[in-house]
Amino acid sequence: MKFSIQIPSSSRQRGQVLILVAVAFVGLMAFIGLAIDLGYYFIIRGNLQRATDAGALAAAAQFREGRTFAEMQSAAKEAVNLNGFDPTDIIIEICDPTATPPDPELCTNPPSKLVRVTVSAEVETIFLHVIGFGKIPAETTATSEAASMDVVLAIDVSESMTFEATSGTPLRDPYYCNHQDPSGSDGYPGECQPFEKVKESAINFIQKILDNGAIFEQDRVAIVAFSDGIHSWYVDPANPTNTNNTTPVWISDRGTAVNAIKQLTVYEPGTCQGVTDPYTGSPGTTYWGPCRNYDASGNYTGLFCMACDANGEWSSYMTTNIGGGLKRAGNMFAHQTRESALWIVVLLTDGLANATDLENTDVYTDPGTWPIGFCPNWVNLCQDNDTTTRHASGNGQYDTDDYARDMADFVGCFPTNPASGCANPGQGAVVFTIGLGPEVTNNYGGTGLAEVNGIPYGANLLRYIAAVGYDGDPATDPCASYSNDYTAWCGNYYYSPSGAQLNRVFEDIASRIFTRLRK
Repeated sequence: MKFSIQIPSSSRQRGQVLILVAVAFVGLMAFIGLAIDLGYYFIIRGNLQRATDAGALAAAAQFREGRTFAEMQSAAKEAVNLNGFDPTDIIIEICDPTATPPDPELCTNPPSKLVRVTVSAEVETIFLHVIGFGKIPAETTATSEAASMDVVLAIDVSESMTFEATSGTPLRDPYYCNHQDPSGSDGYPGECQPFEKVKESAINFIQKILDNGAIFEQDRVAIVAFSDGIHSWYVDPANPTNTNNTTPVWISDRGTAVNAIKQLTVYEPGTCQGVTDPYTGSPGTTYWGPCRNYDASGNYTGLFCMACDANGEWSSYMTTNIGGGLKRAGNMFAHQTRESALWIVVLLTDGLANATDLENTDVYTDPGTWPIGFCPNWVNLCQDNDTTTRHASGNGQYDTDDYARDMADFVGCFPTNPASGCANPGQGAVVFTIGLGPEVTNNYGGTGLAEVNGIPYGANLLRYIAAVGYDGDPATDPCASYSNDYTAWCGNYYYSPSGAQLNRVFEDIASRIFTRLRK
């Protein structure tokens, strides 16, 4: 079959064809221009979405720091600008629980710290501007999460938390310094040092975590206080010094948390039996466990344990139950669990582990059941005097250091697929440790009290805890290159020579709390 096209012979007909061709050509160009501009628009819109994601993360970082909406918007705009866009508008939104109804995307249950950022911009056209469409509006949205946090502060309240006072002076006596300035004229009741600095820095840290009003707050804190085997507890804001409290308590109200920390005191045992209490004039009656000892002139001489001396067994004399503090910190995450939250433990102590929780068969007032807790039959500090050893529970040499390391695994090892260095699955929490004062790094030398190989028990243990809490694997220790410098900050381990440096330590820990983009 044969086809042919007849060309019009008249000029009029040829003009009509040319007009049709011109119109068709314009239409074809418009179609091509639309296709190109539409493709270009979607490319630019994708880039705008990435810029909005960056803006959402920047806004969430400001939200984490308790910034204003204007500051959050400014941070988001800067991030969008750095990604090549000059937005016409940026809208920042967070959960408003007072709204009717609250936004279900932002007001989740359990609560999360969500920030929604909406960015409006205009996309320049390539071809369509010829026909009057020079710009096309574009709008993208991203929701980021300033990780909601469940933070546990595990604070050593042992008698040695008065170590910055001169030995033998009244302020070294926990009973005396606890009861000075009871109204807290300087903001903190009591005058025990460095414990007052511990409370001050812990409060400053908590105020960075609980940085919103109670109705808007999505973060929580808990406080664990630990000293000896029977005086380690979950701090109840209604009665912070109730050492018998066994119920975990989460706190979301900043004022409540601050007041609870202010009311904490250094552990003060009773007066030793047969010793006159210089404050009451009465003879002491404490017989079991540690007691406050005074000379004939009423000067404080430190703790003593008459029953320990009589039985030649000193386990109930010890007052730093680091393992017990970690155990209670880890148990907090099983109470009103929030899987979406970032789990954090900050442990602060001024020495080495020398006490544990009681074993099931222990009776504190019956020396026949001693040693108290997981303590081998050693005279000194319930430790085997060698930081390089580790024993499993049930071994006759299982000591306070072993117990603390097991509790570190319980807190920091991952619940599933734990690292090979973890004896058992744990909570997977991030753990920071703070060693306070010279006893942490003390090399006791040839006294036989705490160590061999020149490795301090206190710092070595805290580095282990921090290594587990760094990435869930005790074998990957960021402090390995600082093997002989136990004052160096490395990984999640911090050292503060005195209370004066604690604020800087806590500020550094707070600065490392991160945000993440919500998927």
